[in-house]
Order: sequence, then structure tokens, then C-alpha cells
Amino acid sequence: MKRNINRASELIMSSGASFAAALFFFLLGISAGIFTELMMPSAEKEGIISYLDQYFLLSNPNELAFTEIFMKSAGNNLGLLFVMLLSGLTAFGFPVALAALIYKGMALGFSAALLIGSMSFKGVAIVFTSMIPQNLIIIPAIILAGVAALSLAFHTISNRRFGIKKSLAENSGSYLFINAVLASAILVGCFIESFLSPLLTQLII
Repeated sequence: MKRNINRASELIMSSGASFAAALFFFLLGISAGIFTELMMPSAEKEGIISYLDQYFLLSNPNELAFTEIFMKSAGNNLGLLFVMLLSGLTAFGFPVALAALIYKGMALGFSAALLIGSMSFKGVAIVFTSMIPQNLIIIPAIILAGVAALSLAFHTISNRRFGIKKSLAENSGSYLFINAVLASAILVGCFIESFLSPLLTQLII
């Protein structure tokens, strides 16, 4: 266990380039999401707002489907984590991890811009209650998953002369350990999203 923790720390902390790349592509996704929302026709925005109502704007607390929201959130976020995990293990598949970071950033940027653009100050309040609490945990976990995937891939590629399988075998245990910890953190974030955030949102609508 201690060995896995040490190797996991080295895997994440050893590459500033991986962290910079992960953060850059995540922020790129946020920017792309905001730009997409700004360019979208009003009719389409109204349709999406109606869809988001079931998560953010339910007027009756008894209508809140906590379990359903948790399962959907866990499925989406853990699915994204699993894709990033595989991208690191396949070494040359690391661009998939970057694409996943862009996708996550786009989803957040688009949703936040849509709520703020459609509801002004009330939209800002809804973003703070319905999006920020869980993402204080989920976003760092996703970014760290991207850093780990990139670090493992770059390490494997740079040491390919010694054998890709050997390099993966040496680091796969710590890499899987990192992702198990991040998966646990994401589940905590999903719990907050499904049980706490909807209740906080009820206070301002």
C-alpha cells in the first residue's frame, strides 16, 4: 500500500508538463462551451433550459429524484474517468484523455453560461448552489485523472526502448490505485450533486 502511495505521488507530481496540459485543455473546453452557448439560437436554448429544469429548478422538494440524479451523475463521471484510465494504459491513446478534459470543460462552461444568460442574477445563484459544490471535488479529480493518464503515457513512450509492457507493468499498480482514489472522490461529489445541491437550489427559487 505504502509503495503504491509513493509511486502514485511520483506519477502525479513528476510532470509539470502533464499538469499544464490537463489544465489547459480543461480550460479550453470551458471556453468552447461558453462560446457554443453564445452562438446557439434562442429556441434551442429554451429547449435545453426545459430539460435542465428537472435537475435545477424543481419547485417541489418531494419531486427531487435523488437516486436518479446520483446514478446519472455517477455513470457520467465514472464513465469519463474510465475512458481516461484506459487512455493512460494504452500509452499512445493519451489524446483521448485530453478530449475527455475538453468534453468535461465544455459541459460545465455551456451549462453555467446557459443558466446565467437565461436567468441573470438568479442564474448566477443557481450555478453556485447546483454546480459549484460537487465540482469542487469532481473537477480536481477529473484533472488529476488526466494528469495521471498523461504522465503514465509519456513515461511509457519515453521509455519504450526498454519495453512498453515492462514500463506499464511497473506503474500500472500505482496508476490503478490513483484512479480508485479518484473514483471514490467522484462518488462523494455525485452524492453532493444529488442530495445537497438540489436542496440548496430550493432556497433561492
